[in-house]
Amino acid sequence: MLLYLTRHGETQWNRLGKTQGIKDTNLTDFGRSQALKLGKYLKKNKNINNIYCSDLLRAKETAEIIGNKISIKPISSPLLREVSFGCWEGLSIHEIEKKFPGQLAKWRNELTFAPEGGESLLSVHDRIVSFLNMIKVKHQNNNDNILIVSHAATTKIIILCLTGIPLNLLTHFKISQASLSLLNIQKDRNSIVYLNDTCHLE
Repeated sequence: MLLYLTRHGETQWNRLGKTQGIKDTNLTDFGRSQALKLGKYLKKNKNINNIYCSDLLRAKETAEIIGNKISIKPISSPLLREVSFGCWEGLSIHEIEKKFPGQLAKWRNELTFAPEGGESLLSVHDRIVSFLNMIKVKHQNNNDNILIVSHAATTKIIILCLTGIPLNLLTHFKISQASLSLLNIQKDRNSIVYLNDTCHLE
């Protein structure tokens, strides 16, 4: 099974540098154009069989734009939602550091720590594992090419879960808007084929 991973296109809060979490925000026109470019690329170069997406608006809209190009109806799941950042949502990284000093570092390094009203890395990991177990069962006997449309942290956690890389390395790599990453999922091992490719957006 080949697992293609993408992050939603740009939103207004992305542009403003605000932490979104589970706050439902629309794509900007630029974000829609990013999704369309990715859809065109996938139609021309990849044989996608299924699309799964987060049920948050920005991911659903991205998945629907791509799905329209490749004639596949996306299946949404709350298990693929972005991390809930609770009281941090709507704030920039600088504002979080200023208002809640030391909490960002604690969240990144202590897997059970959660901001007020939000999720810990461990709880996000557990719901991502639930989703991955579901698609492994559903597609275990197929050589399917699956596209997952979600969010920056969610995409990273999927990669970390499937490769056994520790969760506290979450911030050591980047997932850009409408980028494409590919994992080869096999019975004996999983491997990263490429990560955060944005050539299709140029």
